[in-house]
Amino acid sequence: MKSNHSFSVTFFVRRDREAFGKAPLSVRITVDGRAVFFATKKTVEISKWNQKAQRLKGTDQESISVRDRIRFLTNEIGSAYDELRYKKEEVTAEKIRTKVEGDEDGKTITELMKYHLDGPGKLLAQGTLKNYYSTERFILEFLKKKKLKDIKLTKIDFKFLTEFSIYLRTKTPDKGQRICTNNTVMKHVERFQKLMGLALKFGWIVKDPFVFFKRNIVTKDREVLDDDELVGLQELQFTDPIQEVVRAMFIFSCYTGLTYSEISTLSVKHLTSDNDGGLWLEMNRQKTFHTTERKFLVPVLPIALQLIQKYRYNPESINKATIFPCTTNQYTNRVLKIIAIKAGIFKKLIFHMARHTFATTVTLGKGVSIESVSYMLGHSSIRTTQIYSKVKQKKVASEMKYLMMAQQVLLK
Repeated sequence: MKSNHSFSVTFFVRRDREAFGKAPLSVRITVDGRAVFFATKKTVEISKWNQKAQRLKGTDQESISVRDRIRFLTNEIGSAYDELRYKKEEVTAEKIRTKVEGDEDGKTITELMKYHLDGPGKLLAQGTLKNYYSTERFILEFLKKKKLKDIKLTKIDFKFLTEFSIYLRTKTPDKGQRICTNNTVMKHVERFQKLMGLALKFGWIVKDPFVFFKRNIVTKDREVLDDDELVGLQELQFTDPIQEVVRAMFIFSCYTGLTYSEISTLSVKHLTSDNDGGLWLEMNRQKTFHTTERKFLVPVLPIALQLIQKYRYNPESINKATIFPCTTNQYTNRVLKIIAIKAGIFKKLIFHMARHTFATTVTLGKGVSIESVSYMLGHSSIRTTQIYSKVKQKKVASEMKYLMMAQQVLLK
């Protein structure tokens, strides 16, 4: 039977996914100039692959297995093409791929999520992992809305992603949940993208469905305490010992930049001295401990030192082998709301605001370089720290003061 179609099959190595000299082997089916791709589920040594000859060198068992897979897929693709022509059906590359892959072939989104939680997810900080649980729950809710129990990874495309983001923006929140804002939606999409990136690296998909999907994060100024609010909070008197401890931890974070999880595990072993007798805090970032083990050093300022001396011998601190007798993060933030009212602070006082205050009011606002602040905060990129440099309106006004005065003189 004479063919009226241009038809070709090409195997190629995904060099952009290379790791340790190996890369996934994929296949491209082209019909009438339109191509589709799918993974062979085999990896090859790049040095052994001859692209022009479409052959793999080597007599080892792994090379033989790859060649068998190539022959099998070549025959299956040819048979699928001939079957469509024989039945006088429309011949497309997509239809050929569907016939070859079959309904049972290919990983699903639930299999990917399970793999992530059982494997790479264990390296994430608890708070980060909790966010992945939320994202994956929303994905399953979205599938349920589409009357699907699961979906093949190869079926996730730009349309699916667009509909998922619309679902997040418009869904009615469950009891205790908040409406998803733009940035919340984008964070869920970002985590979804990382999951699909994992599938791409393993060769479970050959095309990135996010390639045309753009995430638009709305940059917001981080809310911080100014100098007056910080002094007022320090001078506030308490009769409740728990409120006193929470205030102390918050102030300590304002002068060190430590997160709640870091302060809750802070102990004497994290204190170190330099040659000049200065005291420093030396810790690993908790958020990235399992991935980068990134260390950071922060000089202990006098106010922070006073708090260490006050609480290190507290019976509960001694029992926990920590500097502070910490409450839970959730309870701490609840107490901070009470403290904010007592201090006359009309901002949403949460513990992480202390870290933002350290980055801006305590350091950048006092002339400390952004490079030093980035190092003390344990940021892996200075771009992360730059978000804090946008909130110092007073600092900008102070630096522009002399320019304004000079221009006023010229105008007289």
